[in-house]
Amino acid sequence: MVFHFSLLNFNLKKPLSSKEAFWLYIVVLIVISFFSLANAQTSDEKKQSLQTQIEALEKEAEGINQNIDKTKQEADTLKNEISIFNNEIKRKELEIKKLTLAIQQADLEINEKNKKIAEISNRIKNHKKMLASSLLILNDYEGQGIFSILIRNKTLSAFLLAIDDLFSIQKTVKGIIVNLRSEDEELKKEKEELEDFQTSQANLKSLQEIERRSVTQKKQERDNILKLTQGKEALFQKLLQNKKKNIAALRTQLFYLEKTGVPAEDALKFADLAAKRAGIRPAFLLAILEVETGKQFEDGVISVGTNLGTGNWKKDMYDCYIRLGRRSAAESQKRAFFAITDKLGFDPDKMPVSRRPSYGCGGAMGPAQFIPTTWLLYDDKVTALTGHNPPNPWNIEDAFTAAAIFLAEGGATSQTKVGELRAARIYISGRATCSTTTSSGRACNYYANRVFSLSQDIDRVI
Repeated sequence: MVFHFSLLNFNLKKPLSSKEAFWLYIVVLIVISFFSLANAQTSDEKKQSLQTQIEALEKEAEGINQNIDKTKQEADTLKNEISIFNNEIKRKELEIKKLTLAIQQADLEINEKNKKIAEISNRIKNHKKMLASSLLILNDYEGQGIFSILIRNKTLSAFLLAIDDLFSIQKTVKGIIVNLRSEDEELKKEKEELEDFQTSQANLKSLQEIERRSVTQKKQERDNILKLTQGKEALFQKLLQNKKKNIAALRTQLFYLEKTGVPAEDALKFADLAAKRAGIRPAFLLAILEVETGKQFEDGVISVGTNLGTGNWKKDMYDCYIRLGRRSAAESQKRAFFAITDKLGFDPDKMPVSRRPSYGCGGAMGPAQFIPTTWLLYDDKVTALTGHNPPNPWNIEDAFTAAAIFLAEGGATSQTKVGELRAARIYISGRATCSTTTSSGRACNYYANRVFSLSQDIDRVI
């Protein structure tokens, strides 16, 4: 690109003309764009390096999965059981490493988004300054009037140049206004994407903590089996016969549900009931509720208590959406929440919802963590299966049933890995397939895989 720098021969001792200001603005944009592109290339290289490391870990994990599957097809012996435990521990440790890398990728995406938001905000600020200057010049011209301009410019050539400047400034003003509208929309979009990235990063961190706890649990299970069997095959075979319906073992699998006031016995009872009604696996339903509760728990959105939430609808939901400039969402969630509490005869100010996290907004209700508008989509379906009219999102049976229906509609009725992974992805993201190149997509896939893995562990004890 070639520039005619003679056009940029500004005299900085006097105010810039509209044409000079325009060309100076173009040059500034080009310089900013150049440095932004250089920074983006550096960031892309870092993200690609992290992605390469993740793919290497995935390849290693796939080899471990093949070993686990092969061992599971063999006889149930103590040696094979310990081998499975060791391989599952290795696989989970690889998963933690992958999540660490994915969190670093999310950091880069968040930094990029913050820089872009700052750049757009600066452009808006500069546009406003230019608009103010241009309006002052226009106001000056309007104050003079055409006749005064003609008198002040003694030659026809000078008069025509003045009129040309006037039209040029008017055109510039219109262009600035169009740009301001466009950049305002772009800024809103970028802020929404930033919120999505922050949510995804928080989810990745929560899943990482859940996986760390799972590794500790797996090691304890392995060591407990070695202790109980004393390395003897006969004792192991006897242990196998008593393993089903082991509530003590189930409690370790449902750590977060137990923490939030849902006993393992109740969780198993109502999950079995809801899953059978909806046509899905009870273990899969329990796994999704445990991971979802754990994710919220690690984010600090909920605290220990029987109602899964310490937030308030106005502070943590309505006011939060208003602050984010999402009035429509604020009003729709408020109407839905009031409709739910009104039908149940509850005081909305006394009903707990999830607290507002450091990103996004709270407002999720009960064990299934449905937001109000989503609950209303399922309340008739819950009534049809439970007979409860109106259904209660804070009731374990109703909440588990709503989650089961949601998962069934997402594909979990197939009771296959493909169908259940699809349903889990929809549960967290609303999408059946998730990208592998964005933080939100990676969080979605990690979430689904964690749910399926936990469902297999739960199946062993129920």
